[in-house]
Amino acid sequence: MKVLVLSNLYPPDTVGGYELGCRQVVDALRALGHDVLVLTTAPRTPTETFAHVQRSLKLTDMWDFHAEHHSAPITLRLKEAEAFQINAFNVHVLVNAIRSFEPDVVYVWMLVGIGGLGLMSCLHHLKVPWVWHLMDEVPTKLCSYFYRVQPELAREFSRQMRGAFLSCSQQLVDDIEHAGFDLGANVALMPNWVTGPRSAPRSRYYSGGRLRVVGAAALIDRNYDKGIDLLISAAVLLRERGYEDFGLDIYGAVNDGSFAEAIRGKGLTRHVTLKGPLDQSTLLERYNDYDVFAFPGRTGEPFGFAPLEALSRGCVPVINRRCGVGEWLVHGVHCLKASRDAESFANVIARVLDGELRLEAIARRGEEAVWRDFHLEAQIPSIEKSLERASATPRLDAGSEADAYRLAMLAEKLSSILLQDDCAA
Repeated sequence: MKVLVLSNLYPPDTVGGYELGCRQVVDALRALGHDVLVLTTAPRTPTETFAHVQRSLKLTDMWDFHAEHHSAPITLRLKEAEAFQINAFNVHVLVNAIRSFEPDVVYVWMLVGIGGLGLMSCLHHLKVPWVWHLMDEVPTKLCSYFYRVQPELAREFSRQMRGAFLSCSQQLVDDIEHAGFDLGANVALMPNWVTGPRSAPRSRYYSGGRLRVVGAAALIDRNYDKGIDLLISAAVLLRERGYEDFGLDIYGAVNDGSFAEAIRGKGLTRHVTLKGPLDQSTLLERYNDYDVFAFPGRTGEPFGFAPLEALSRGCVPVINRRCGVGEWLVHGVHCLKASRDAESFANVIARVLDGELRLEAIARRGEEAVWRDFHLEAQIPSIEKSLERASATPRLDAGSEADAYRLAMLAEKLSSILLQDDCAA
């Protein structure tokens, strides 16, 4: 099977787990003998060249928060339209890739930053079958202006975009459909995963003394809210209640100095440490050194790879009960759950410190479940079947490649004119 993978970023160029998961599946499909071509953007830093990765798309960087805070409204709106709705250059690149590679199916991943709505419209116009792996509310972002869903775009998306969806959680499906989208009946749930060989058995579990807590998130902007503020506030609450024997280490890139200032200002330097970024393999092994993985996530977090990765090393996740991963893990059996607020997280950690919640049994059951049920080897057969079913879809009434690009050019120009007229009014 010839599979064209479409992704805004591809490792080593990443924002989070979405891109890492994409690479893991690509590697697994190639190992099964499938002919896979990844179509992605030019990397933001120099990287090694691979024959199966074509880095020719243009990225509109929506993660440059400094520029976002200092740009004029019209600049932001034009940038948003190019990132979410239409980038005619990228449609041209996609058309050429389809012509030259002749895929049986397109495997769609994250499309923010590459004019994703236009790319999906191109696939629809050319009647190329696709499977879309959802790990975030991507359709709602593609149909948004200033991060507000436009009902007309959502209705038209629902009417035309018919393909197969793989979603990491039912919560994600519900959130997308609550925003006005109809994904149709061809939606399958598939949890995120871990990869690689099982590590050596853990030799130590918490039984008193200093509790070692770990968190992982990029601290790049206050608006990129992964809940680290919440964990810092939980540490304050624990100290106010008299708990001193705990430490919270937070791993991830730090571009916003306000987090370090908050730690110093609240007198938490003995308890909370920003450890900086680590590559994924090193961070995985570092989880062996910790007892608890604190994961508030975003509000309505679709899933998150990190809780499974920590649990695969016997580090018990304390998760926001509204995270999608909570659909797959049971409180008190594989993990611990809390509401997404500082007091609830502090309460759970306090119960561990008091000995009310014993971690060893949870860690052992959770670790076993991860390696049995959440390894990529357990998921890849379902992914493969979804791609094979989609590839059998007949390409009836396909439009021309020239028309696909012509329509993209027209849409891009019309979008620019309408946005500029709107801002001038």
